[in-house]
Amino acid sequence: MNDKFAKTESEQQAKRTKRDWPVFAVATITLLSGLAGTWEPLLMRLSSHPRLFNTLVPYELYHLSNSLTLAFGYLLIFLSINLYQRKRTAWWIAMALSSLSLALQIARLGSEHIHWLENQAWALDLPSYSVAPSIVAIAALSLTRKRFTVKSAKDTFFTATKVIITALLAVIIYGCLGFFLLDTRDFGVNFELDQALIHTIRELTLVGNPDLAAKSKFGHWFLESLSLSGMLAAAAAVVSAFRPIRYKLLTQPLEHELASGILDQYGRTALDLFKLLPDKSFFFNSDKDGVIAYKTCLGVAIVLGDATAPDAKLSKLVSDFKSFAHDNGWQVAFLQTTPSYIEIYKQNGFKAVKVGEDGVVDLEKFISTTINKKTFKSSIKKFDKDGFVLHKYTPPLANALLDEVQEISNQWLALPGRRERGFSLGQFNREELQHNDLYVLRDKDGKALAFVNQIRSYCPGEVTIDMMRHTESAPNSTMDFLFAKLLKELHTEGFKSFSLGLAALAGVGDDPKDPLEEKALHQVYEHLNRFFSYKGLRSYKEKFEPEWEARYLIYEGGPPGLVKAGLAIAKATEE
Repeated sequence: MNDKFAKTESEQQAKRTKRDWPVFAVATITLLSGLAGTWEPLLMRLSSHPRLFNTLVPYELYHLSNSLTLAFGYLLIFLSINLYQRKRTAWWIAMALSSLSLALQIARLGSEHIHWLENQAWALDLPSYSVAPSIVAIAALSLTRKRFTVKSAKDTFFTATKVIITALLAVIIYGCLGFFLLDTRDFGVNFELDQALIHTIRELTLVGNPDLAAKSKFGHWFLESLSLSGMLAAAAAVVSAFRPIRYKLLTQPLEHELASGILDQYGRTALDLFKLLPDKSFFFNSDKDGVIAYKTCLGVAIVLGDATAPDAKLSKLVSDFKSFAHDNGWQVAFLQTTPSYIEIYKQNGFKAVKVGEDGVVDLEKFISTTINKKTFKSSIKKFDKDGFVLHKYTPPLANALLDEVQEISNQWLALPGRRERGFSLGQFNREELQHNDLYVLRDKDGKALAFVNQIRSYCPGEVTIDMMRHTESAPNSTMDFLFAKLLKELHTEGFKSFSLGLAALAGVGDDPKDPLEEKALHQVYEHLNRFFSYKGLRSYKEKFEPEWEARYLIYEGGPPGLVKAGLAIAKATEE
């Protein structure tokens, strides 16, 4: 799923970059300049006075110059992929390599000719134009410097695959073109394209070409340059493949540990735990005591919940993240924020729209009053009489138990409208379940009918659950009984409150004084309820008599920005 997401996000990034035509143009010019740098040494030979040239500059130094030009060309090809993504470091390296390549080409001016056009008078000045691609690339890079603002990006296997394919194609094309353009005197053979392809593949796969014997210095140099091209391509492939592996094995665990420590100290809600899901990236402040957990989708950096930091540093963290996101070409949205920091977001240029309400059950009130009302009392009496029992299991959980709850989960997912969701919700994962207490409801025969998994809330004295799933054959009111017993057990353990989570779109746009955006969402709530049962979820949670607190979507860009953020959130939760 993560690889699928990485691919989708890379594709969206490519589409956004193409719309930024100056960036697209510069990256393309750099790509063409790199191609010119790899092909130029194949087209050019020393002019008709090699002895004089050799007196001034050793022949080996001339070929070294060609080899450097070739290497710079390959690097520019690879850098163009990063330029399409607007990376600042790629801009600096591309500018340096283009300048060095230009210096090498200027140093060779007047000493070369195109050997297969040497008898054409009109072609005598063509070698002088070899400097043009580098000059154009340098000019284009200089004019667009401010557009390359991306400081970093998560390395993905999809991007690595693109680099590897590009590297392989570049080397094969170079080898085929090189063999095809060789003069007969170089190897005593006039290569056709099919022969050129075969010899290139044999040379690159280390099978070799023992039937080929170079008869000129240029022929020797070409075989060496083909080996150099293969080594450069292999190095690019290894580095590109290693970077996402390194991120997953080293960087990501360290970032996860740092984010977890910050949440331990400054976390505030039951939603905060989901910031540590593997689909999130992290943005830290300079003091490493503030973090924003986000996911990019459709050009929007979607932040889960509020920013997490000491109160005095929250505004700067939000401001710095906004700048970081804009540098990467992303719009920013915060999903399910609390009312506490609305003013901080507004001070940083954001707007807020209510998207629902979060219900929190007072466990003392529930045990003393709510559980004794008809809603729960009749269910408890019936299920107790029928021999149903809620069992608590603490880690480590046995594989047989995990098999049972996985079967429950599979049956629940088979029900109409049920599917795994992400971003602000967990998904069934046997390994993750080992970290939490598990509550399983069994009938009188010991058959498992439903389960919930307890997870941490960062609000002191509060607790919550992630998944709540039941079998297809579970009797009516099964979950009422399960929750009644669960909340009674949690109260016994000393917890003060229980978070029911978000009731999406509940309480949105009910008041005539509410803003236009909330009224529009209210219409969505009314018209889509028959498909998604928003009202049914709110109605079910009302049975627990919770206290409701508003939750907001923080966004930028006016109504178009709100629509874009909504589409991005919908997509992010489906992945």
